[in-house]
Amino acid sequence: MASVLLSQSQHSQAETLKSRNKQNKIVKKINKLKILLTVRENLSLSDEATRILVVKNGGLANNVNQEDLLPLFQQYGEVQEIVMLPRKQYSFVSYSLERDAEQAFKKLNGFLLRQCKDPTQNVVLYLFFVKEAPPSALASSEMPGGLHIIENFVSEEMELSLLQLANLEEQTENLGMMKHRQVKHFGYEFKYDINDVDVNDPLPLGIPDVCHNFLNKALDLGLVRYFPDQLTVNQYKAGQGIPPHVDTVEAFEDGIMSLSLGSQVVMDFRHPDGRHLKVILPRRSLLVMTGDSRYVWSHGITPRKSDIVSNPNGQGLTLLNRGTRTSFTFRKVIRERGKNNAESVVSDSGETLPHSSPHSSPHSDCEALELEEKHVHKVYEDIAEHFSGTRYKAWPKVVDFLMEQPPLSLMADVGCGNGKCLGVAKQLFEIGSDYSSNLANICRSRGFETCVADVTCLPFRSNSFDIVLCIAVIHHMATQARRLKAVTEIIRILRERGKALLYVWAMEQELNKKQSKYINSKRQEKFSGRKCTGKTTDDTCNSKTNTETTPAELQSGVTCQDNLSTGRIDIPDSQTAPSDRTCNHFAPTETLPVHQNRTQFQEQNMLVPWQLKTKANSVPGTNESANVFHRYYHVFKEGELESLCRQVPQCSVNRSYYDQGNWCVVLEKK
Repeated sequence: MASVLLSQSQHSQAETLKSRNKQNKIVKKINKLKILLTVRENLSLSDEATRILVVKNGGLANNVNQEDLLPLFQQYGEVQEIVMLPRKQYSFVSYSLERDAEQAFKKLNGFLLRQCKDPTQNVVLYLFFVKEAPPSALASSEMPGGLHIIENFVSEEMELSLLQLANLEEQTENLGMMKHRQVKHFGYEFKYDINDVDVNDPLPLGIPDVCHNFLNKALDLGLVRYFPDQLTVNQYKAGQGIPPHVDTVEAFEDGIMSLSLGSQVVMDFRHPDGRHLKVILPRRSLLVMTGDSRYVWSHGITPRKSDIVSNPNGQGLTLLNRGTRTSFTFRKVIRERGKNNAESVVSDSGETLPHSSPHSSPHSDCEALELEEKHVHKVYEDIAEHFSGTRYKAWPKVVDFLMEQPPLSLMADVGCGNGKCLGVAKQLFEIGSDYSSNLANICRSRGFETCVADVTCLPFRSNSFDIVLCIAVIHHMATQARRLKAVTEIIRILRERGKALLYVWAMEQELNKKQSKYINSKRQEKFSGRKCTGKTTDDTCNSKTNTETTPAELQSGVTCQDNLSTGRIDIPDSQTAPSDRTCNHFAPTETLPVHQNRTQFQEQNMLVPWQLKTKANSVPGTNESANVFHRYYHVFKEGELESLCRQVPQCSVNRSYYDQGNWCVVLEKK
């Protein structure tokens, strides 16, 4: 008996020691992570208990989402919100009561959330008290201007009738079978290769009669001004999403209606100024987008199988599982293109919005700004992650320039993108800036000092930088005056004898009988395995190597295809400088064509297509997602860049050269 008791005592002591060792390991790990979160992430951790916990290893970068965390943390009290940040390995959990946060802190520190075959890949949670959390991204009552949501707009009986009408399980001549989803059209077919309808090719079946009553109701309520003549029915399974986009402006009138049937969903609205609103679309509700919500805010749906929303009573959170959602989207087609068929739309800020098309002729500097907003700024916001994935390293001659600079020099990378040129020369102090907040965030997540800024109005002191990089930026300026302003700003922030390196896309993609890598068909064959004719609709002309060396912001990720929209846009003559910044200065205009990728440039001013590659769980090719984006470019002729720079006071052109389809200059401030 004594030996048995001794054995039990030894076993108990061993278990206690094992538990103590485990606890000591957790404490050491916590202390190490505490330093990391404080120093690297600049979080204000608290030694005292608070209502808010930061959960290390519970972030999106760990493949952990809100749905994983909510049930776990709800065991210990009412969770007010969970905040997840892009590309971060931590999240924030806020409780209503401090004591609940303390309880979770004690119970979940060192919790094994996910066990993997490789123990080094295990997801173990470590908790810290924090004084504050970033703003919540929960769905809220705030909505974009011009957005209306009418709950219970149709009855359950009508919902059933409409779902039977859609009947997406059966093939019909108007039913499209596309990857990850089914779509059906009435009135006009939306053609995804051009993101438009063919007004001369209506479908046999118009808007179904069963829809007329509730559509007339929407008209009577004043929600829209036109009875729709085009309907697209899409079916989305739980877990499918829609990339952020603005519905084709030149194709449809103001006032787009979407009926959600079968399931609720949370829709994301994003403003060009960075605002982000999440709006719940209840089952059987009607969404109406007019004004700002139609023309300014992009909308999309994050691909996931559930949404975390506030409880109806306003207390705490709840998890709403998504089901199969069928959307009926009604639009009025603009049949006479190039004409405004309705009154101008005024935004909630008092700005007159383009009714018909961002492709209408801009006659002034203000309209040039609108062109850049639509076909430069917004595009880069929408394609930021995909675009960043095609940028791997700085171009060799850019690296050479940076390595030549004196140690401890202060360098600004204006238009830094994802930061591929930052960190190249370790001897420099660097700051990056980009107009795209999404690209700036990606750059910042890589550990570089970054801010959001406009190249024509930089937020830096005059005479403060030794070096300025401006790679593949100025060719996005829509007028000569704006290109001149950009160079002027670069010279302004340079100190005396400071140097700047500028790259712009060249009109001449073949120089001295040598083709640039952008149009070099032999090089494309080498990496694609077959000849690129410019008529494919896949990515056979792309490669990682292309991406690293191809010029001027048009590399991997752009499909070589010639069946994109051939729509045109009128812009101010690129060589005509407006005399002021007002919107009543009219200038000669020229037609802006859509360039066929990887071919010689035919015009100096054009739209260049970018085909966005969506993830498998998004829904590509729907009329609710614009997969093909068009970016504005002004390509420079030989000598044009030097001539531009010599117009700027205190600017000296030290040297100029041609680098793989780009014209480049090294400037010095006098």
